[in-house]
Amino acid sequence: MKKTYDRKFFRQKLLSERKTVTAVTQLLIVLLLGFPLFTRAEMSGTTRIKSISVPLSGNSVRQDSVVSAEKPGSQKLGFYEGEVMDTEGNPLPGVTVLLKGTQTGTSTDTHGKFRFPATKTGKSVLVFSFIGMKPVEKDVTPGKKIIVTMADEVEDLEEVIITGIYSRDKNSYTGSASTYSAKELKMVGAQNVIQSLKTLDPAMMVVESKQWGSDPNRMPKIEIRGKTSVVGLQTEFENDPNQPLFILDGVETTLETIINLNMDRVASVTILKDAASTAIYGSKAANGVIVVETKSPESGQLRLSYSGNYGISFADLSDYNLMNASEKLEYELLAGRYSPMEGYDGFVDKLQEMQDYYSRLKEVLRGVDTYWLSEPLRTVFNHSHNLYIDGGDQAMRYGLGISYNNRDGVMKKSNRDGMGVNIDLIYRKKGLLFSNKASMDLSNSDREPVAFSEFSRANPYYRKRQENGTIPMYLERKTGLYGEDMLNPLYVWNIENTNTTKDLALRDNFTMEWTTFDALRLRARLGISKSISKTEAFKSPNHTDFLETEKLKKGSFSFNQHESFSYNGDLNIIFGKIFKNVHQVNFVGGWSFSESRSEASGYSVVGFNDDFHKNPAYSTGFRENQKPTYSKDRRRSTSFFMNLNYSYDNRYLMDFNLRADGTSVFGSNKLFSTTWAVGLAWNVHNEEFIKKLGWINNLKIRGSIGNPGNENFDAYISQKTYVYNVELQNMFGASALIQKYGNKNLEWQRTVDKNIGVDLSVLNNRIRVTFDYYFKDTDPLLVSIGMPPSAAATSLYTNMGRQISRGWTGTLNYVFLRKKDLSCSINMNARANHSEYRDIGDKLDYLNKVGSSTALNRYYEGGSPDDLWAVPSLGIDPATGREVFLKKDGTQTFLYSASDEVIVGSSVPDVEGIVGMSFYYKKLSASFSFRYSLGKETMASALYDKVENITQDNIGRNQDKRALYDRWKKPGDKSKFKAIDNYASTPMSSRFVVTENTFSGESISIGYDMDAAWLRVAGIQGMNFRVYMNDIFRISSFKEERGLDYPFARSLSFSLGVRF
Repeated sequence: MKKTYDRKFFRQKLLSERKTVTAVTQLLIVLLLGFPLFTRAEMSGTTRIKSISVPLSGNSVRQDSVVSAEKPGSQKLGFYEGEVMDTEGNPLPGVTVLLKGTQTGTSTDTHGKFRFPATKTGKSVLVFSFIGMKPVEKDVTPGKKIIVTMADEVEDLEEVIITGIYSRDKNSYTGSASTYSAKELKMVGAQNVIQSLKTLDPAMMVVESKQWGSDPNRMPKIEIRGKTSVVGLQTEFENDPNQPLFILDGVETTLETIINLNMDRVASVTILKDAASTAIYGSKAANGVIVVETKSPESGQLRLSYSGNYGISFADLSDYNLMNASEKLEYELLAGRYSPMEGYDGFVDKLQEMQDYYSRLKEVLRGVDTYWLSEPLRTVFNHSHNLYIDGGDQAMRYGLGISYNNRDGVMKKSNRDGMGVNIDLIYRKKGLLFSNKASMDLSNSDREPVAFSEFSRANPYYRKRQENGTIPMYLERKTGLYGEDMLNPLYVWNIENTNTTKDLALRDNFTMEWTTFDALRLRARLGISKSISKTEAFKSPNHTDFLETEKLKKGSFSFNQHESFSYNGDLNIIFGKIFKNVHQVNFVGGWSFSESRSEASGYSVVGFNDDFHKNPAYSTGFRENQKPTYSKDRRRSTSFFMNLNYSYDNRYLMDFNLRADGTSVFGSNKLFSTTWAVGLAWNVHNEEFIKKLGWINNLKIRGSIGNPGNENFDAYISQKTYVYNVELQNMFGASALIQKYGNKNLEWQRTVDKNIGVDLSVLNNRIRVTFDYYFKDTDPLLVSIGMPPSAAATSLYTNMGRQISRGWTGTLNYVFLRKKDLSCSINMNARANHSEYRDIGDKLDYLNKVGSSTALNRYYEGGSPDDLWAVPSLGIDPATGREVFLKKDGTQTFLYSASDEVIVGSSVPDVEGIVGMSFYYKKLSASFSFRYSLGKETMASALYDKVENITQDNIGRNQDKRALYDRWKKPGDKSKFKAIDNYASTPMSSRFVVTENTFSGESISIGYDMDAAWLRVAGIQGMNFRVYMNDIFRISSFKEERGLDYPFARSLSFSLGVRF
């Protein structure tokens, strides 16, 4: 019967058993064989003993050893010698050591050491093998000692849950969590951790930004199992309240740090999803936790490893459907742009209008068809590198890493790169262990000077440059009452405009651990981080923003600096023991503390003579009524926590978590809160009646309930804040104005999280299924409510209402082909989620932009933050060409009324996930992952803004091709869109909410691992390479522009790893 152990306790226990078995085996060998051998040696004098097979650790080893005298010349050849240990630095006795391709060798002693005569000069290859360990091949030279590290063969990170505070065998774990190794992460992508996680785990969702696409200088929005806070208030908070907690090497960190982390430094990533798994983080874990562990140095001889990633990225414009030059000119003619219009001075001469038309037609007939979208774009080459040197012995291990990341965007002048250095030290002496991980990261980023949307709006019948090669400021000057000046986006693009950010981040994580005896450990940790971010932006005095600005105010320079310092730590006691071989008890208890401080300052000046003198000293000063800005904040928290895990006979499991938190974020009357969680699980596969079936390898039923919280809000959200008013002086000096009212009774936002799940593996693990259903009730919500104008402040933060999220996630892996060196499997995952508001009444009505053409979300009782609201439309009336609306009472009308809004769809898919396949043949591997999304509704902004609702002011800008077709022309026409020359404003209706089903190639990769003999000649222990294609295609049931201000990208990349 399989028993579950604490991982470190299990390793120590196994090591102890290995030593005992080895010692007994060696004693028997001496007793049974020693006396006859020595007797024969005495009789023959210099006899060499050959071909003695001694069974040891399950292997037969031929030992060629000199008994009383050595073979002539053997002393000149020397000895092969060294030490073998595990990944924890413990010596491994009984390891079989053989010369490759022979049966000549020996085994390690109780101290993990070996020594036997060399057979030749120069380099040879030794093969190390031991039951339960991965075999190792190592170059050796006679007379030089080597240190070899062996890893567990059955070590599978998926079987160990790493929470950042403690690690637990998944077989005895009741929570919903998933751990992914570095190999799994790099199997699907090499860009960053978040990119790989969204492919591997269905609970992880990266919200697609239709506006900013693949902009490398913007952080993505991430959700784990839906939302717990009001979406519409994200812009009011400094932090995203729906973002998960990030832990790096046991210490809290930021999303930007995780994004910037070089993939080759990562050892594993764990996603904690339900209350039982996240409760150890209490009030910070309602949105889930992402735990990242970086690689630690391994003992052995000094090793050098290199990892590099190289790739190209190019813009994905497949969803753009813009007119060409002839189509655009035809549209303008049909839309009446060249018909007489009433101007300021009366009737505009029709001849002039037609002259404009024919001059443009002449250009089109000459072949002018400018493709503006290509101007700001590029095919960019990106690369990243990581060099790591590590080594050491049983007492001391060390590692030094240097990394470089280059992640430039597909828009020119949009750049991002970074460099990092990390130093890892581990010192062990008897029961004490000291570990320190220090890192420094530098990054630089540049932003593009013109949004991509400016290029997509430029008409294709304009030339980019004049005949003499100069770039004009204007493509077209305004004539008449309607329209506007058409500015050339290339003009602004090519003048001096910069926006640069430089970041410096320093981190140090120190851990001290004392193992008093096998079952008990004490651990203390302290993490310190310091970051400085500086942003400088210069805008040329020749910029079109200053066309109507006086000479001395043209041009601008701004500088902003943000500094932060934080520390956090914890003191833990960890206990793990098995009583009477059936009662397993694990206990973790501790105290944690943290503090963060931030300071922001900045200024903006205007008035520059030219593009060359960008120093702020060359400016004429501040704008009128402007001055530098400055802010400072500090937040503190402390917690006491405990986790108790009990397992009976590895069948019945229980987890109990309790945590008491205190923080400065919430009201002075609500500084402290208690969170808890209980998890239960049943390992059904360990029951005798299941074992008898023979085909069920794993069946676990688990459930959990708890109330983790969320404190990812502003530092002073509960406090009254003031701003100085230096313009109004009094006898005491500067006056102060109320900026925000405080609320001393502002409560913690907590979420009751319920989860039930099943893990199933059958048919020798050929089929593996995981399914989870969750229900999250956030009560109370933390919201902002409006204040009357007489209150001097616009809003007040308070607690109100509830938000419920429910959904499910599932994964399926089916190995349909499995042979000795061949494996092929199908992988699938899926998720669905629904959220709704409860008990909010009409308090959030001020957020409802009723009738809005851009914001279709509403905040109504019982409604969902993902619902889309609009007035139902019955389409265009064939008789009149007018749109017909459906009122709430069921009647039809031509008159639009926002009060008739109803739910017309949801921005969340009915189901979405990944379907793919994995293939392994010897050392060749391949992975194919395709994303599908079904049943999602979206606001068709391209149809609304670039097809039908085109005003006379915007007619001079390029539009969607569909604006030219399927238009109502005469009574009786059945069409989707109103008349092409109808400039009346079109209200938002369900006609512009469409269902979007998508299928995309998220990740395709092929790799190969090499350890050929010819590599060793060059001193290379192993090499691996992999080719990737990410986001290579996307098929959608509806064509909608994506990446409006920054396009999405497709990428092809190649990774290389070399171990010396």
